[in-house]
Amino acid sequence: MISKRPLISGTLPPATEVDDASYLAFIEGVRAFTLQQVESQIHARYQQAAATFARQHGRPPATFAEVRALLDQDPLVQARNRLWRSSQEMMWEGVIATYRKREAELLAELEEADRSGPGTVQWDPNFVYPDYVQAYEIHLQPGSYHRAPLAGYIYHYGTKIFFTGRNDGDALHRAQVQAAPIPADGQVRCILDLGCSIGQSTTAFKARFPAAEVWGIDIAAPMVRYAHKRAIDLGLEVHFAQMAAEQLRFPDGYFDLAHAFLLFHELPVPVIRQTIREVARVLRPGGLFVIYEFVVYNPDDPSPVGEYLLDFITRENGEPFAWDFCHLDFLAELRQGGFHDAQRIQTNAGRPAVVATR
Repeated sequence: MISKRPLISGTLPPATEVDDASYLAFIEGVRAFTLQQVESQIHARYQQAAATFARQHGRPPATFAEVRALLDQDPLVQARNRLWRSSQEMMWEGVIATYRKREAELLAELEEADRSGPGTVQWDPNFVYPDYVQAYEIHLQPGSYHRAPLAGYIYHYGTKIFFTGRNDGDALHRAQVQAAPIPADGQVRCILDLGCSIGQSTTAFKARFPAAEVWGIDIAAPMVRYAHKRAIDLGLEVHFAQMAAEQLRFPDGYFDLAHAFLLFHELPVPVIRQTIREVARVLRPGGLFVIYEFVVYNPDDPSPVGEYLLDFITRENGEPFAWDFCHLDFLAELRQGGFHDAQRIQTNAGRPAVVATR
């Protein structure tokens, strides 16, 4: 018999067996080592390689192909890339294996939550996913966000490992939500969290604005079902719905505040533009759209290592649209899509945000 264990990291269901938890803790350690000890040295390695290149060719590397060739042949970078990819694959394999051992129990939890409150959840078993969703397994997660019924559970434990403990108890999401600006008139009655995944920002908004009507939407049914279960566990009245961000089913001007965390780099450019127009439509005049995303490429001050790492995740982490997004003039796209002002700000949560005013 598998024994029950207390919840860990807030609402995160624990691994089924102690051995599983130990294995996943090991993977988290490998990832932390890769980021903190290995990846932190890549800038210095590139500077050394670029200096050698300049002595040999009489000029610095001039194209991304030259930058990539220099870094690809560095043994430390090769080790980093192998550790990064392998730990990502091992992470998903381990999480899926531990939750599969009690799959029936977890599916029953979701079914019970579907019928329970506070809050509501809407999802459609016959939902037709667009091609850009169907074609990829985002972040290499087997079944992606939409095909595996336990995708929400899997994503939650996987991202605990991915963030190497920095988001335990939703700490990262709560800090960013707390730092998010609000409309100038101070009115925050209705909030929309786009691409909410498992609702970590959505519930944080409800905690910050308990009187507000808060909605979290995501294109993947397993994610909004698990998000609703988490909100019930937290005792928060939040509404979740399966919905594409580019086809919102809300009236014009319904929301005061919209939010997106790491959504846009997972969308193709035409869908990005349609999503911006939809958010502008459902926000009232004076409403704010707060976006936390990858640092957008700066053509006036490109970072060779930053470009290299971006290229790596685009090719090796199931994020095929990241490169194109990061080379967009995103602020211009927001202005053209219906926002009269868009700017990049630094928040006290540590991550810069883009804020657009309707």
